[in-house]
Amino acid sequence: MALTKIEKEKIVLEVKEVASKASSLVISDARGMKVAELSEVRKNATEAGIHIQIIKNSLAKLAFEGTDFGCSDEALVGPSLFAFSFDEPGAAAKLLKTYAKNFDSLEVKALVVEGQLLDGAQIDILAKLPSRDEAYGLVASVLQAPVSKFATLLNEVPSKLARVLAAVQDKKQASA
Repeated sequence: MALTKIEKEKIVLEVKEVASKASSLVISDARGMKVAELSEVRKNATEAGIHIQIIKNSLAKLAFEGTDFGCSDEALVGPSLFAFSFDEPGAAAKLLKTYAKNFDSLEVKALVVEGQLLDGAQIDILAKLPSRDEAYGLVASVLQAPVSKFATLLNEVPSKLARVLAAVQDKKQASA
């Protein structure tokens, strides 16, 4: 069933709104995926805060104009599944990379991050980014290391003094 002009305009506005809030985009070819497989991907994406949508490439091109994803025109060939990440740029890449391993028919075509188009083979760049919580943990551990070393150093001074005094006392007792 063909879409009316009003329906197409509505889709373009909705996708443009999603794209304006998204931090990254993963474009995949989902040809050949079974409905159950696609439903599983959508369910897990929704739980992870990822927006997944299948739309015509011509409508996507219109929706991406003026956004960071406008550079994706050359990747919009054939059927496309669009996965938008919001808070964590690597979320959609991690999810689709996992499913691409499980489902042969799901192929990552391209990635777009901050206005840069990356080839689908470069999905690891985005998928290996730490989540926000992991990044905070890494920063905290880096900041904590010098403090704990300093505390150990401060504790070592009285310990050494105590060992020296004990050795002097032992030497006096042995010579007495």
